[in-house]
Amino acid sequence: MSDRERPTDPEAMMQRLEQMQAEAESMLAKFNELSERLGAEAVEVFSEDGRVRVKLDAEGKVAEIGIDEYAMRARQSLAPTIMALVQEATATHAVKMAQMAQALVGDKIDVMGIVNRDMPDHLRDRARDNLDR
Repeated sequence: MSDRERPTDPEAMMQRLEQMQAEAESMLAKFNELSERLGAEAVEVFSEDGRVRVKLDAEGKVAEIGIDEYAMRARQSLAPTIMALVQEATATHAVKMAQMAQALVGDKIDVMGIVNRDMPDHLRDRARDNLDR
């Protein structure tokens, strides 16, 4: 808003503040609805064979790592598998959050375009597959 557009009388200023509050409340309500619908809770991903899993909490932090007995026997490949799953889970969480942000801001900002540009194709594809499950 430029200086010319700013209201100078107290009544107009109060109306503008009330409008801003209503917009903020509307945005918060929309965010809460999207959180419920898209599930802002944990993200969980599995290895190709299903023997290793990584779960992130709603904030995107590693909450659990699950390893079955057979996977424990293949110790030489376990660390790379876990690292790859953490990357995949993080990408999945990022895509999920970007979807929520895109829904909130509409076409004002291309949030998904930014995520698509900055995320490697293979991770983005795996993340979308995880969200489609």
